[in-house]
Amino acid sequence: MLVSVEDLATYMDVKFTNRQIRAVEMILQGLHSELESNLRRPIEVNSYTESHMIPSDFGSFPVSAHLYDFTMDTTGNPPNYVRPAVTIYMRNSPVINVDSVAVYPPTGGASAGLVNGTDYIVQRYGIDLYRALSNDRVEVTYTAGLDGEAIPHLKLLILRAATREAQNMHDDVVGLKDLETRNVAPLTTGFTEEEVRSVRRWRRIRI
Repeated sequence: MLVSVEDLATYMDVKFTNRQIRAVEMILQGLHSELESNLRRPIEVNSYTESHMIPSDFGSFPVSAHLYDFTMDTTGNPPNYVRPAVTIYMRNSPVINVDSVAVYPPTGGASAGLVNGTDYIVQRYGIDLYRALSNDRVEVTYTAGLDGEAIPHLKLLILRAATREAQNMHDDVVGLKDLETRNVAPLTTGFTEEEVRSVRRWRRIRI
């Protein structure tokens, strides 16, 4: 995770017990997941494997103008057709590197297997694949995600929210033991609206 238990202990200048360490790990995991859900992308670089299906209506089109009626052609030269690239959007971004792309036709056959690197272009959102037909299954292995270590603001955001959560956790435990509410820590849990607004620049927006 982007923030470790040791990072939080240093930030709060405290020493956690073994039981508190397990509780803090749950807090950090929850905040890490909450931030990724809000940004709609991973905040650390990881490897992923995804399968996608090429649409059944994906096909070729004439190189020449579409307004030309080829059935009236008297030159004897058939029109040339070209198969455009199909864009495959990865579920995680930004895409940093594509390790492998494999295309599997619905009927199998010798054409199934890995695709050469010259047959696709890597984009931040996915790949543009030039070797694909309708109903092909495409399997992509790639690395993607924000470099959270290079964005100190994200780490500081988690540290601040985790500090509030840890303080609430401590007060809840002590209050239960004393059979009375201490109400020392702020009641805000998770990220505040102001903190969420501060990370909008890294939020993934898909149209």
